Amino acid sequence: MKQNIRLKVKAVLKKTALFALVAFFAYGCKPEIDERFITTFTGDMIYSYLKKDSANYSEYVKLVDMAGLKGMLSAYGEYTCLAPTNEAFDLYYKSRGNQFTRDSLNNEELNYLVRTHIINMKYLTESLSDGVIPNVNMNDRVIEILFDSDSITGKSKILLNSNSEMVEKDIEVYNGVIHAINRVLTPSMAQLPDLIAAENDLTIFSAALKLTGMNDSLLLIEDKTYDPDLYQYKDEYETYTIPCPPTRKYGYTAFVESDELFMKNGINSIEDLVAKAEEWYPSPGYENNFTNRNNSLNKFISYHLVEKVVNSNQFFFNVSAAKNTELYEFLETMFTHRIMKVSNKRITSGMAAMINPDSEDELYVTNRSKTTVNGVIHYLHKILRYTDNVEYMLSNTRIRFDFSSLMPEMHNNNLRMSNSQNNSSGDRFGIPPGYFKYINQTKDTRFIYLAGKDRLWHNYQADEMMGLGTYDLTVRLLPVPPGTYELRFGYSGSSARSVTQIYVDGKPIGIPLDLRMTKSNPKIGWVPDIETDDNGVEIDKAMRNRGFMNAPVTMVIGQNSKPLRDEPYPMRRIVGTFTFDSYEPHYIRFRSVLENPKAQAMMDYFEYVPKSVYAPPGGEPETRD
Repeated sequence: MKQNIRLKVKAVLKKTALFALVAFFAYGCKPEIDERFITTFTGDMIYSYLKKDSANYSEYVKLVDMAGLKGMLSAYGEYTCLAPTNEAFDLYYKSRGNQFTRDSLNNEELNYLVRTHIINMKYLTESLSDGVIPNVNMNDRVIEILFDSDSITGKSKILLNSNSEMVEKDIEVYNGVIHAINRVLTPSMAQLPDLIAAENDLTIFSAALKLTGMNDSLLLIEDKTYDPDLYQYKDEYETYTIPCPPTRKYGYTAFVESDELFMKNGINSIEDLVAKAEEWYPSPGYENNFTNRNNSLNKFISYHLVEKVVNSNQFFFNVSAAKNTELYEFLETMFTHRIMKVSNKRITSGMAAMINPDSEDELYVTNRSKTTVNGVIHYLHKILRYTDNVEYMLSNTRIRFDFSSLMPEMHNNNLRMSNSQNNSSGDRFGIPPGYFKYINQTKDTRFIYLAGKDRLWHNYQADEMMGLGTYDLTVRLLPVPPGTYELRFGYSGSSARSVTQIYVDGKPIGIPLDLRMTKSNPKIGWVPDIETDDNGVEIDKAMRNRGFMNAPVTMVIGQNSKPLRDEPYPMRRIVGTFTFDSYEPHYIRFRSVLENPKAQAMMDYFEYVPKSVYAPPGGEPETRD
């Protein structure tokens, strides 16, 4: 009961402390109140602090008043306010014309301007890193952040959206933190192709984007037909309602080469790039048909484009990763059925990620990026190509990917690993049919995303997907290069789980998988390493012979060091071995065969494991990772 009371108290206190105390004492309970929200009335809220310092913030305070947000910034909560100084507003008004003043703003502009500078979560600078601030602002837009130094003085500085500097940071008040900035933030409203075209050093890339027609694939912003209130989901215990995602936005990532980089490689014009692309991607018969997906230039450009927003500090997720473990993700590009690996392997200052590491064509993403309303661009240090070397590397790499990484909507709507949802659990969304482009679920399927609020679950990257009760859903997996692969499914067994029939590419695979079994069940045969004479080596082999594997040794619980393989729940099911003769999509289907409306079909991650890894010539199949 205490936990429920504490959650309710915190929610109410964010609106009004006095009302909360009266309400709870009236019911005769003595709640445990978070110390952060105990009222002493000896300090300031965001609004009162800004109001007192009229020499610096009077203009922003006037706009806050006009936007009707005084009450919010005076109430309990946890906000980050990026407060522009009066000088910042002087510069902003002048930039819009000599006669422009505060009164020139219409209501829509005024509200957008004020909300741009407020984030509904507290962020001290010590918790931030290059890329973007993790939570979006009140206009549902990301804010870029870069920790830099002055080129003359060497003094460190923090930049927002490239040109606004924090002139005072980490001013803590009762309902959050204030960072003073010297330029008003004006996030780009351009669609991604327009942002690329506006960059003076991307003229060749922009011309290629237009010539291939791929610019038309980067225009969508939001599905306005989506109604988040159309569906309502109950949790697995039938106790509270889980909301649907509030938006269904689209987004894109473009990896780009600057004109300077092209010129260093002998490419001085779009004509030169066309000629080079024909060398890199020979496609006889399609030479001048640039909009055809088989055209050489089209293939080159398409491999630079990803159908989801991946900001520079969101390439990797280190939750549940053991220390010094390589962090990586696999991204599907718009080059049909081609993927790339991004990794933190060997990255140093000035790098955001490595692309296709351990191939002869590896390169890195610089920390120079720029965001707009429906995407982000990342500058590269070398020319990006999908080569035979890249294909060979991918064909001999275990391709492990989180379930949620398959869905562009998870990134584009800031859902992935978000643990601040507006419901009792704080970490869940109900997914209605049709929300995910790459999942087909029946109308009566209850499908839920759980971000893992406390980051202490037995999960890869903390989060999981879950089908409840009677479910039937088909998921489009990552495409992989042609070859023979072992397909594995990662999950945690529990008595609360379901029994599910698995299908691959439409065909049922074996008998239904009983997710209720833990690893210690004799049908799986796990024994803790500490109870064996060989640290679990023979047990690993025996489990594999039964079609199961322990959790990878590189996965731990949350941020601590306890390996998941030491826990009785997390494991991998070897679904089967499959040979793919061409580049094509593949599908896995989960269908409930248990009549229990509360049963959970927990789905965590997948692995494609090439034959060179699971059955190396003259060696043992990998079992530990």
